[in-house]
This record gives sequence, C-alpha cells and structure tokens, in this order.
Amino acid sequence: MMIEPTPTPSLWLKIGAVAARWALGVVALAWIVLAILWGGLHFLIVPRIADFRPLLELRASKALGVTVRIGEIVAKSNGLIPSIELRDVVVLDGANREALRLPKILVALSPRSALSMGFEQLYIESPVLDIRRTADGRIWIAGFALPEASSADTAGVDWIFSQSEVAIVHGTVTWTDELRGAPPLSLSAVDLVLRNRLLTHALRLDATPPAEWGERLSLQGVFKQPLLSRRAGDWKSWQGQIYTNFGQVDLAQLRRYADVGVDVVHGAGALSAWVDVDRGALTGVTADLALKGVNVRVDTKLEALAFDQIAGRLGVKWMEGGFEFQTHGLQFDTHDGLHWPGGNARVALYAAQASKPARGELLADRLD
Repeated sequence: MMIEPTPTPSLWLKIGAVAARWALGVVALAWIVLAILWGGLHFLIVPRIADFRPLLELRASKALGVTVRIGEIVAKSNGLIPSIELRDVVVLDGANREALRLPKILVALSPRSALSMGFEQLYIESPVLDIRRTADGRIWIAGFALPEASSADTAGVDWIFSQSEVAIVHGTVTWTDELRGAPPLSLSAVDLVLRNRLLTHALRLDATPPAEWGERLSLQGVFKQPLLSRRAGDWKSWQGQIYTNFGQVDLAQLRRYADVGVDVVHGAGALSAWVDVDRGALTGVTADLALKGVNVRVDTKLEALAFDQIAGRLGVKWMEGGFEFQTHGLQFDTHDGLHWPGGNARVALYAAQASKPARGELLADRLD
C-alpha cells in the first residue's frame, strides 16, 4: 500500500497561524490587564478611597483650573463598576472665596475611566448655579469666566466633554444677561444629561421656567466633532442640530431673552423648533407652531400683523449667497377676518455671484 505524503503548509497559512497566535496572546493579555485593574479598583482603591482625597482634590483642581475642596468621600463596591460619593464639594474662585457648593456628587469608576483620570458617570444632585453674560459678551459660570474657543485655558471644558456621561438632577439655574439688559431668569427642577461617545456629543435639558412663561421646556442636541479635532471641547468646530419643545409658552416672554427673528408683541401656544448648527454658526431653523393671539412686527417700518390663530410649519435656511424660506400646511385667521385654509410655499433669494446675476424663486400650491 502506498502512503501519500503529508502536504506542506503554504507560506500564507504559516503567516496566518502566527498572526492568530499573536492575536490570541494580545486578547489574553488585555483581559489579564483588565482583571488586574478591576481588582485594583475593588480591593485597593475603593477600601482606601478616603486616603486619596488630597490627590482627587489636586486632580480636580488641575482639570478644572480652579481650587476644589472635598468634604468627605464614601466608596461602595457593589457590582462590576464601583461608585464613589463625594459630599460637600466646594469650588473656590481666584480670590479663594466660595463660588459653588455641591452637596452630593456620585461618580462611577471603571478601569478605562481610571486610566484616563476621569469617570464612567458623573452624577450631581441639587446644584444651585448662577450663569451670567456680561456686557462684553463673556459667559461666567459660578463666578468663573468660560474660556473662549481660541483660548489656551480650556482644560475644564475639554475634561467635561471627555467624560462618558454627566448628569445633573433637581438643579436650580439663574441666568442673568447684562448684554440684553433682561431681568434675571430662574429655572427650577433642572435636569441635564450629557453623553460623550467617540466624536459624538449628545445632551438633553429639561427645566421648569417661571409660571408666566408656560409649561416645562425641553431641549436636546446631538453634535459631531471633526475626526482630526485635537480638543474635545472645541464646540465651535462641531456640526449638529438642536431640538427644543415648549408645550405651552408665551412668546412675549421668550423674546426678552432670545432672538426669534421677528418682534413678537403677543402670542402664546405650543412651539417646537429644530435648529441646524455648523461650526458655531446658525444655518437653518424649522418650527412647528400652534399659536393664538399673535401680534408680530417683521419690520419697524411696517404695521404689526395680528392673528387670532396661526398653525403649521415654517422654515428658513441660510446658505452661501442666499437663503430659502418655506411653509408647510400653514393656516391662519387674521384679526381683520382673513382666513387662509392652509398651503405650501417656498421663496428663495440668491445674491449675484461672478457671472450669475441675482435671482429668486417662488413656488406655491395656493395663492390669493
């Protein structure tokens, strides 16, 4: 009987086998390192977390660029991810005065977050925060100036937008806008969640405004930062969309604190809006509205427009060299008896460019 010779493995098969062994070794090493870090968190760091208080104060002060004091630290090792409770956290300003006190902060640690000197989750309960815009346009939070996007002192902002999740619940925020000259606005029951994943930043804010404003408001936003961005907190390079919803709002109150594009003297009802943002600039707004008793002035030289009711969708989009305005399902009743049953329209105006003259377009399915 003739015995066939055993075939010799090809060169590519040998290379594949060696690569597979190396890959298995790397995976096994990663799991071993992960197990060591997990064990270190639970059996070394967590039981002795109180001894790390000076180091945590130093790290927090360096990350935020201000002096941070921690009253007490309590650790719990219940599950795969340990949690730490910080009590009576005080932030001091440049003159060593108390600018912010946080009664309770919960942080969740993981091996990955420990390596990056951060947290898996940062949970802040019942903060009282003062935010102010001064006459020169600068934003101050708890007595500290928010750094400009071009400033070198952006460590605190970059650190916040590098954390996996930041949650604030049951907070109180007072907004003072000296630039607009508006009275202070106080928001209660403020809940904020910020999630940062790779190059994506998502946030949600829910708050209760003063009674004369209307019902509780909600704001959400999702932003993408450029692939080659060197800083997590460089928000002026982001691109994304903001969605806001008012179940019931008085637009006359809103216009005192934000530019809505026109001068709204009266008007109350439901309002939802989608705002497109590209590299810190507003590029488009789409709004769904259902309002009553509206009195609006689009130009100081024109008489005000008075509507008994107006509902539908309005949209405006700014682009290089022009803009577009459109309506969808818009219907209204004016104060002097005109009834518009609803319809769609689009107006586009473009400025002259090189050899192209200025031009415009008008499309509508119902015109009177």
